Amino acid sequence: MSVSLATRRRSSRSNRAGGDTSDNVNSQRGLIARTGPDKHRRERMKPGEFKRVLFVFSFCCVLFFIYLYWQQSANIGSARLVYTYRNTYTKQKKTHPPQWTWQCINQRCERRHVKGAIPVVSLSTCSMLCGSTQLWPQPTGPVSLGSRAVTFNHQQLELETAVHEPARSLLQQSFMAFNSNVISLVQNKDYVEQSSDVKRFVVKVNIAQPDVVKLKLDTSEGYSLVVKPREDEIVANITAKTFFGARHGLETLSQLIWWDEYERSGMLKVLKGASIQDNPIFAYRGIMVDTARNYMSVESIRRVLDGMAANKLNVFHWHITDSQSFPLVLHRVPQLAKNGAYGPDMIYTPEDVRALVEFARIRGIRVVLEMDTPAHAGNGWTWGPQEGLGELAVCVNERPWSLYCGEPPCGQLNPENPNVYDILEKVYKDLLELSDENELFHLGGDEVNLECWAQHLQKTTTLMNYTDLHDLWGEFTLKALKRLDAANNGNRVPVVIMWSSNLSKRPYVYKYLDKKNVVVQSWGASQWPDTPDLIADGYRVIISHVDAWYLDCGFGRWRETGEAACDPYRPWQTVYNHRPWQQLHLNKKQILGGEACLWSEQFDEGSLDTRLWPRAAAFAERVWSDPQLDTTTFTIQEDVYTRLNTHRDRLISRGLGAEALWPIWCVQNPGMCL
Repeated sequence: MSVSLATRRRSSRSNRAGGDTSDNVNSQRGLIARTGPDKHRRERMKPGEFKRVLFVFSFCCVLFFIYLYWQQSANIGSARLVYTYRNTYTKQKKTHPPQWTWQCINQRCERRHVKGAIPVVSLSTCSMLCGSTQLWPQPTGPVSLGSRAVTFNHQQLELETAVHEPARSLLQQSFMAFNSNVISLVQNKDYVEQSSDVKRFVVKVNIAQPDVVKLKLDTSEGYSLVVKPREDEIVANITAKTFFGARHGLETLSQLIWWDEYERSGMLKVLKGASIQDNPIFAYRGIMVDTARNYMSVESIRRVLDGMAANKLNVFHWHITDSQSFPLVLHRVPQLAKNGAYGPDMIYTPEDVRALVEFARIRGIRVVLEMDTPAHAGNGWTWGPQEGLGELAVCVNERPWSLYCGEPPCGQLNPENPNVYDILEKVYKDLLELSDENELFHLGGDEVNLECWAQHLQKTTTLMNYTDLHDLWGEFTLKALKRLDAANNGNRVPVVIMWSSNLSKRPYVYKYLDKKNVVVQSWGASQWPDTPDLIADGYRVIISHVDAWYLDCGFGRWRETGEAACDPYRPWQTVYNHRPWQQLHLNKKQILGGEACLWSEQFDEGSLDTRLWPRAAAFAERVWSDPQLDTTTFTIQEDVYTRLNTHRDRLISRGLGAEALWPIWCVQNPGMCL
């Protein structure tokens, strides 16, 4: 099987406009004379002739506008991509004579003025061929990279595979995404007209288990990649047990390719030889994005998934509802979005979610949908009385809010209303179907305010039965878990994730959370006892420590009352250096992995990219390869800075608005800013 790209060649404007200028002017004047206003001729023109002239003129206008649209829409390679989004960074850069060249001296690129017989080498080529690898995240196995490169163009890329369905279709689409990433590097669309060092760039992929197309915690994501020349070809061999490992291999291959602006008018290059063995340390490598406080478009979520794929992150935890809004349209309970969305243009339809789930799968990512309960549930849950179902939620939009919740607006589900559990079962069934996920489910369980229940249930017999309202909370959780099993056709979901809370602390954790299938997402500060206690008690955890992996912190207060900021800002170095299994001496076998969290009180999609990248990339290397740290000084090595900056440039080329790491001078003078 072969998948190839083709580029539409455009004839040069000079060829179309050739000829003597004066002749052109004279012919134009003759045209004006023949078609100019002629009163007597128009009077003699028959009605049928006038209609024909008008028709021809209109037809020519239509053709002209079609031509203009085609010219505007023409794309490099005319490649059919899995999706496209607008790239805010220019692709057609002006070429200038080189001012600087870089020389590899002592495994470091040093800048020199271009003069005399000094070879002219671009920084990108020097970086790829000198010193450390430019891969991100760093592979875990042996890596051998050649010191030579060859030029090629993207039209020469071909996929060869004998993989059977169902992995075959996923692989084809993943290869198209790979092509898109390669094309994104191109800065001169006319470069394909230049000769290259090879005639074909063949990507051969072998997958041992083509039936594995759903990511599980025990799914193999490892791969091997070998790049070598063969006559007038370059051949990349990717071998993996599953599609997911092969997809990661394609991502690594894309990182061995770069644009050399000094090579003629610019050319794509790839390492002439490479051998890489790679396999992640942790099975769960997640990013959580909250789209309930501030709505994010489907397009912006696709960009998140693209960034995750570039960093081999594999779980998109979608915090899709909260007390502020309920934008998710559910088939079985449409009242929730009808009463909870910010507006009809700020919703996620079932079709939106399914498309994003498939988009993510092609990029090696699973989607976990979270509807937090029993707290963080207000707007969207107020329709119960008008449909005869009673109060589904209490404390909704209550004031003063500081008495009933951690931030406005308040809202918690009503634990004594049996209709709440019927609705939860319907919601859970929809979430399971939409996410196509039957191994992981996030139940929420965050920040329950017992005072809310105490004030609004004080006159009921329910409240009188409890001396400790943690037990009311625990019983709500047990009922919700039973409804989750029912929604899953009577089968227990193998891994139910819950936020760490008072319920996950001693003694309540023993009573209400079954360590056989409940995994606690520990979000408290790393110096808190929560994570070590859970590990000591035999629970599995996902680590999201607020003092290292909360990417929304450090932007000041967004309200005047209450604690409204989790300062300070977490720079990428803090994110990267956080290695709690070593620092807290935790049993690594009980840690499924980690998740970086991004709550959206103070940003929307306009600043989504800069909030995430490149800090989430620093997190990605920590949970993929877990590189060693200097535990005395926590000094980050120079190669990490240079590799991350190179990777940030990749993200930029792919249309992500990643934040700058440092001044350009530091980029051009490696090692001089450390």
